[in-house]
Amino acid sequence: MALRSKEERGGGSGSAAGAGGDGGAAGTDARGGSPRGGGLIEMDETFYERVYVQVRKVPAGSVCTYGDIAALAGYPGAAREVGLAMSRVQRAWNLPCHRIVNAKGTLAPSYAFGGKDRQRALLEAEGVPFLDSDTIDMPRARWPRPEPPDPSQQQLDLGI
Repeated sequence: MALRSKEERGGGSGSAAGAGGDGGAAGTDARGGSPRGGGLIEMDETFYERVYVQVRKVPAGSVCTYGDIAALAGYPGAAREVGLAMSRVQRAWNLPCHRIVNAKGTLAPSYAFGGKDRQRALLEAEGVPFLDSDTIDMPRARWPRPEPPDPSQQQLDLGI
């Protein structure tokens, strides 16, 4: 993972990296990086490859959040960067982009391959359950499924 501090980037708050820059997409600096928690995620070929590998793993009938993909790819906290990576996908790549949603489970209003109606149709065809027209039933559809709590690790509140 390529995270660099402001000092390593050679900039303070007035540098392009520290100020968000003007050389790239919104939220990125001129080198294609994105500020995140005092570091910089290098949005290079390795970043994109790792994100797309994880997207390919999401099984039909399930969805995954941008944040989950970021964590699975080794970039926890980089949900926005994953969103940017998803916006650059070409249809010919055959990635199941429709299975990636926000943390609330709502459809992408600007889904790149035909809008949210197309995204919903693709997900419904795979059996993804919805709560309403734009919201997925995340407890039932989310992948990977969160691990159930280990009862042996929980503390009982006896009120004593």
